[in-house]
Amino acid sequence: MRRLPEVQSELKGDGDPPTQRSFDSAIERCTPKSGSLAEVLGEAVVRGPRSSGAPPPSLNGTAPEARGNALRERGNLLLRRNDYAGAGRDYEEALALFQSMSDALGQAQVLMDRGALRLREGVPVQAVRDYDEALALFQAAGDRAGEGDALRARGFARAEEGDLGGAVCDYDLAIQLFLQLGDREPLKPRAESRGAPADVDVSGPSEPPRARPHGAAHGRALKARGDLRVRLRNLAGAARDYSTALALFQDAGDRGGQASVLKARGDMRLGQDNVTGAARDYDWALTLYQATEDHLGQAGALKVRGDLRVRQGDLAGAERDYDQGLELFTATRDVLGQAAVLKARGDLRAVQEDLVDAVRDYDRALALFRTGFERRGQAATLKARGDLRRKQFELVAELVSVAAADASDLEEALSDYEQALALFEVLEDGAGQACVLRARGDLARIRGDLGGALSLYLGAKRLLEVSGNAAELSATLAEIARTHALAGRAAEARAAAEQALARADRATSAECRELAEAVLAGRIAPREEAGAKRESRTPSSIKRLER
Repeated sequence: MRRLPEVQSELKGDGDPPTQRSFDSAIERCTPKSGSLAEVLGEAVVRGPRSSGAPPPSLNGTAPEARGNALRERGNLLLRRNDYAGAGRDYEEALALFQSMSDALGQAQVLMDRGALRLREGVPVQAVRDYDEALALFQAAGDRAGEGDALRARGFARAEEGDLGGAVCDYDLAIQLFLQLGDREPLKPRAESRGAPADVDVSGPSEPPRARPHGAAHGRALKARGDLRVRLRNLAGAARDYSTALALFQDAGDRGGQASVLKARGDMRLGQDNVTGAARDYDWALTLYQATEDHLGQAGALKVRGDLRVRQGDLAGAERDYDQGLELFTATRDVLGQAAVLKARGDLRAVQEDLVDAVRDYDRALALFRTGFERRGQAATLKARGDLRRKQFELVAELVSVAAADASDLEEALSDYEQALALFEVLEDGAGQACVLRARGDLARIRGDLGGALSLYLGAKRLLEVSGNAAELSATLAEIARTHALAGRAAEARAAAEQALARADRATSAECRELAEAVLAGRIAPREEAGAKRESRTPSSIKRLER
């Protein structure tokens, strides 16, 4: 195990930070924090059809050992069908059978499966306990490969519960163990196939595979550590882990593993604004998922490619990807996958000003996130739906008057924000809380409550100073500057506007910069001097700055 200073160094990260848009916008994260949950569940759990409605097979009259194995397999089938209660019962019975036979490896394997169930249920603390027991049993049985896999799974669960130092140590130990088992030879990706990235195998091995019996498991551990390093902003380390994992999966002929790494690397590259590299990784991940008929992986790749197309302005292409991804997630009965796509499609429709369909998508996404006990997804969707309702209220207030705006839009927006804020507080997500507070501040300002708006903006500012999100902090400072200007506090307004521009980075919006510059130029008049009514011919962009 590494010394504490080394782990602390890992947690600090190294390399150039990504843009705030991708890595600091916490309200957009609707998936597990440490990577793909499907990967930690293992192939036995996630592979296979979910859509079959046939009842699980009967196990009457089966010998004890065979019955234990069959119960474990049936539990995995039920887990794929999202029948958590049924899976739990089968795992408990299988565990009791293996305990009665003193079968340590059988017990360990069931505990690994039950840990996966605990993660699906959103209780990583209990998953860690199961992985602890499995690890001890693998060690007692001398199963080093099982030990490595248990360390990797426990690392994932620790990251999910927020123990990042423990996760780093577990991943390091797993990787060191696989190296000791013989996976030592340096790996280099094979020559580039026509049209594919140099490190992607699409045509199969061109040489006899080297002896690397645990290469795929080693690759999974490296991929998991790469995911955590992205989260810790150690992007150089993450890139190295992804490259080595990709080569290991290629060497093992594991196309599903290659695809998972390509998708993760695409996510990282998108966070660095390397849109071309991200698009290439997503396209080839999708090709590999299709080749292996991995519908769940294919759906996930379509979703992130849709996100990328939104960034590129290809809204029609993004909608096609979202629609296809939603169809696949629905066919595989992946509740959280469906919810994530619906949330993203709702965002897209909000941009397209298709407000009715956007709200419908948000409503469906929220219901599915609640079904899957995914609080982060619920918070993000509530915030987005609140924003949409707030914009409807603002539009009427801007064009006509606050009195003419629909009070129900205001009440529904405030209700969504209150629920989102409560969830972000439970999640200890400061950036998410700050985004909600700023949105509530906007509503208070539009209603004329400048004191309330300033209090909410300052609360958001304090949270963002801790989280280090420069773009959101700059936007909040610009709103503070506008509020001071509307209240007639010119000196405070100028100071806040100067801070907003000083804190701006490449992810800061043009609108935020324009607002700060308008305050510095004195174009934001105090509210009592701005006039009770504006000419309807006044451009909306100027109206927004004045407000």
